[in-house]
Amino acid sequence: MHKKIGITTFVLYLVVFLVYNMTDSAYADVQTMTNETTIFITDCGAGVACFSPCQITIIKGDTITWVNSDSSTHMITSGSGQSGPDGWFASSFITPHGVFSHKFDRIGPFTYFDNLHPSSAGVVIVGKTKDSAQDHLQQSYFLDWCSR
Repeated sequence: MHKKIGITTFVLYLVVFLVYNMTDSAYADVQTMTNETTIFITDCGAGVACFSPCQITIIKGDTITWVNSDSSTHMITSGSGQSGPDGWFASSFITPHGVFSHKFDRIGPFTYFDNLHPSSAGVVIVGKTKDSAQDHLQQSYFLDWCSR
């Protein structure tokens, strides 16, 4: 009788251990499958890059989240302050402490600016893989984009 209770207890502990570890692993896999990167919106004074980082390289399918850490309202728009919006993505007003996210499902460089502060610009470079030669070429091309 004691052997049967001991085996039953052991099996019960084993099942709990396995379920706990499977759940923990599944949660970790979900966390690593979504690749999200944060860009902080800071004070957009004259001649100051208000996106940190201003240039970023990600992989196709990744999501960028802009976080407004400034005390002013901002509006992220794809395109440039000189030529205007290009229609690829745009946020509504992002109030202080607000966020805007966009998933990039196309490869290439995507310039953006603050529609309320058009001289503030940034670029997201989307590649097939991290550190490809094409990404490095685009990074070089857009090196001074943030200070234009």
